[in-house]
Amino acid sequence: MPDQPNILVIMTDQQRYDTIGALGNPRIQTPALDRLVHGGTSFTSAYCASPVCVASRCSFVLGEYPHVTGCTANTPMPLERKSLMQYLSEAGYQTHGSGKMHFSPKPQTLWGFDSRDFSEGSGQTGDFRDYLNANGFDHVLMPNGERSEYYYIPQPSQLPDRLHNTTWTGDRSLDFLDRRDKNRPFFLWMSFFKPHPPFEAPIPWNRLYRLIEMEPPEIPPDNDHLLCHWNHFQNRYKYRDQGNDLNLIRAIRAMYYGIISHLDYQIGRVLDRLEQEGALDNTLVLFTSD
Repeated sequence: MPDQPNILVIMTDQQRYDTIGALGNPRIQTPALDRLVHGGTSFTSAYCASPVCVASRCSFVLGEYPHVTGCTANTPMPLERKSLMQYLSEAGYQTHGSGKMHFSPKPQTLWGFDSRDFSEGSGQTGDFRDYLNANGFDHVLMPNGERSEYYYIPQPSQLPDRLHNTTWTGDRSLDFLDRRDKNRPFFLWMSFFKPHPPFEAPIPWNRLYRLIEMEPPEIPPDNDHLLCHWNHFQNRYKYRDQGNDLNLIRAIRAMYYGIISHLDYQIGRVLDRLEQEGALDNTLVLFTSD
């Protein structure tokens, strides 16, 4: 066993802080994340460096705030900079990335990884797209869910669970653990596209929670002054500026919870594999969201 600890980074996309059972959510089922809570430390006052995907991930990789990295929006990252993965490679780690990285403007760059399984955004290019085509699902043009006016409409996945991007990310992470060099410590970044909208999940995860089980949101009266320019801008181009349908919001929450429970199951598979191999006790596990 290597002297240096293994490092497993698990990143989800746009997951709220209050969607973990062990941290006080009485409805959601997250046994794998609960396991991390009970066996580790929960940073309940931690914040993303940026609310924007690319800028947030850039800060994570470079360890600097967006105003220092120069990446403050979904704009190009300074890929010429030395990344976390490069530092770890120089320290003897075998590095692998599985799933969404959002490295802009070159989404398939390694940026210090020894290897990567590519899957980005809409799922129309990359290793995940090739995987779907090879399994006879080339007719599904938007495998991560329909966007445009359907962006916030809960929708059943067009894929079975075994081919879904969330399961694929879990499968590719397990494949890396199977083939890794056991004489070297590993750095595995297991990065999920979900629960970023569109809000879709495969059977049975899209049936795990029901609208009637969800509480309506707390919306203060005369709340329009709480929305900034960018709130109004996004609500307009995402067709959410015609008032609030509380039952739609409850349906969104039900699907959102199902998506997170699906993610949690894949996380549990990886934790179980490491435990079976006797490697979990020598692995630093970081769970976060961008």
